[in-house]
Amino acid sequence: MWSKVLHIASWSAGIVLLFVLLGASVASSNRALLADVKVHIDFGEGNFFIDENEVKEVVSDLGYLIDSTAMINLDPSRIEHVLENNAFIHSAEVYEQLNGVLNVDVNVRQPILRIYSQNGQSVYLDSEGKFMPLSYSYTARTPVSNGYLSINLKSLIGKDVTEIADSAQHPDIETMRELYLIVSECRKDKFWKAQFNQFYVNAQHEIEMIPRVGDHIVLVGDAKYIDKKLNKLRLFYTKGLDKTGWNEYKTINLKYANQVVCSKS
Repeated sequence: MWSKVLHIASWSAGIVLLFVLLGASVASSNRALLADVKVHIDFGEGNFFIDENEVKEVVSDLGYLIDSTAMINLDPSRIEHVLENNAFIHSAEVYEQLNGVLNVDVNVRQPILRIYSQNGQSVYLDSEGKFMPLSYSYTARTPVSNGYLSINLKSLIGKDVTEIADSAQHPDIETMRELYLIVSECRKDKFWKAQFNQFYVNAQHEIEMIPRVGDHIVLVGDAKYIDKKLNKLRLFYTKGLDKTGWNEYKTINLKYANQVVCSKS
């Protein structure tokens, strides 16, 4: 019986000691100062729009200073909010460690197309359909789109092309939505991603794809059935152009269902 009592007493003492140590640890962490800010940036496909120093500057500009700010006074959600308001940042996660280290994980936006307007403006369209500004320090390697686009592109920065697509506002908005869907579909396939580096908007607001290989244009019109159009083109490339040569035709028209219409002039 006494052995059982001693066993229970030792367990109770151990639990009390655990809570004492835990309380001491919490009290110590509350008094701890910010010792370091560690930044990890996921650049995706190598889009270096921001760097570690810029992220650290955001933290210090909010008043969180190394060897000065108490860890208990840090507000990770506030830091995340400010970072995610940056036009080049997709998401941010900020969390603390007991040793006084603040970790900041950042994911950079991934541009998939650079759009030029007739008035000389230029913006990026990212993988989620959001318009991005150009960077003064870095130029992304993306396909380009130009032609008959007259809208004020800079007024669209930060907006989602899939949410504002309304031809009643401006016909270019719907055209850019079509561009986004077409480029997104091309990016799913390594060959199409490598083959098309320019998307031209003609006077009828139809979209023409300019290939890297072959002296021709591919007229897709719009994004409707774009997956089927690309399948038709792949079949034509392998069964047709491989025999006649890649420079045989000037225009390959995919607008019509179940057929490919080609012209030599």
